[in-house]
Amino acid sequence: MSGAESASYPWHERVPQCGNAADLAAMRGILEQCGYTAEGICQRLGIPEIKEYRNLRQGRGNVQSVEQPLDALIHLLLDGEYVERGILESLLPPGAPRLMEALGLAAFDAAQPERCYGAVTLFPVRGMLLASDRGSTPDNQPYAFPADVVYPAATLNTLEFMATLPETPCEAFLDLGTGTGIAALDASRYARHAWATDIAARSVEFAEFNRRLNGIENVTVLEGDLYQPVEGLTFDRIVTHPPYVPARRTRFIYRDGGEDGEEILRRAIEGLPRMLRPGGRFYTVFTAADCEDETLEDRIRRWLGADAPQFDLVLAAHRLVPPRDALANLLGYGSVALDDWRYDRELWERRKVTFLFHGSVLIRRHAAPLPAFTARVLKGEGFGREHTEWLLDWETAVHDPAARETLLNSRPALSPHCELAVFHAVRDGRFAPQGFSLRSKRPFESECICQQWLVQIVSACDGRSTWREHLEKAKQAGWIDPATTPEEFVQLLDPMVANGFLRIVEKPLPES
Repeated sequence: MSGAESASYPWHERVPQCGNAADLAAMRGILEQCGYTAEGICQRLGIPEIKEYRNLRQGRGNVQSVEQPLDALIHLLLDGEYVERGILESLLPPGAPRLMEALGLAAFDAAQPERCYGAVTLFPVRGMLLASDRGSTPDNQPYAFPADVVYPAATLNTLEFMATLPETPCEAFLDLGTGTGIAALDASRYARHAWATDIAARSVEFAEFNRRLNGIENVTVLEGDLYQPVEGLTFDRIVTHPPYVPARRTRFIYRDGGEDGEEILRRAIEGLPRMLRPGGRFYTVFTAADCEDETLEDRIRRWLGADAPQFDLVLAAHRLVPPRDALANLLGYGSVALDDWRYDRELWERRKVTFLFHGSVLIRRHAAPLPAFTARVLKGEGFGREHTEWLLDWETAVHDPAARETLLNSRPALSPHCELAVFHAVRDGRFAPQGFSLRSKRPFESECICQQWLVQIVSACDGRSTWREHLEKAKQAGWIDPATTPEEFVQLLDPMVANGFLRIVEKPLPES
């Protein structure tokens, strides 16, 4: 990550103060006593999830006045509004305003000392309390964010990233570009120890405060560029939610990913051969380019260098957007300056970008010598992280010569979500079948244009006959070449299962 100088901004001069363990424990107790939890806030605001939160300036229609202790905390720490000192002292537990000020969570206006404002935003998310920089000034004056602003933890894109991470035990967990520390702190529940690194000193201060505020002991927060602070260590799980916006220069560290938007992602992947243990896994969510002359997966393998044959890739596209549509969206929403819009257009034209891939990538390092594989799917209805893990396991079996017999003896069944489309053309004055398309929308968005013989094979899969029996039947019926080998027939099974057209009774696809 390339750093950027941080100027002195009136609302950017404060960071939370770690204080001592007793003060932090007391603060946690006060917040809990006042109902300042995700569940309490959602109930008070009448929203289903904390990610649906909207502040007063975004048009929230309820809880516009301070009547309860929870209201005061919402106004201060989420809405970013002023609350009068007298109201705070009458509603909150004794000493709470003083303690919040001492810990850098709140401050009193120098010009109007009876008015208190939240010095940070404090989101309750995933069972934790995570502080980040404010999104606005309490007096609603214009404010230019500095380069090292700390992004909130409860935004939709951050929660999307968190939803891709497994919650299974691991030994050594590393979160690159940690920001508020959310991924590493959440991993403290299932990792023996977690490390968090960030190039921005301000992010490190916030992440360390969040660690202490939540009473988490098995996380180490370090300042530095990607792997630099942990060189010499190795990890069995590495995650990153990198900045991926193309930028000629870094305006925001959390957002800008170099000239092509892929600089941070590239460097994170280039470091895997030396930092990821055998059998270890790397998880990320980002936006990157599919180009005419090089797909994203080909580029990832190039980044892995000479060690690429040691790694398997599973890519799950959440959406694929043509550059033209992306440019129209940017211009239509007015979310980018015209010069930046022109830069993106020229960049994507020069790189011959066909699609912008937004989604997740799972990379696994082999624990034993095996052929490397790459799998790619498009997210469909009900898709979740468990489907990425399932696809990794399925492709492992398909590419393991020792598992070939197991696959031949497996019993495939037609997916209840599979659809068959038949295209007709006029022959001899009548409609006749001309082509066939298998389609599925759950959990992968898939389509396969195929010939009639393949439709006949797939249609016969009822979950009772083995794939080997289907092979013999297809030969006898003349659907396939009699010289087709079992190994070749297994290669036919792979895309049918991996795209969700067939299910394997012995290896069920997770339902969600």
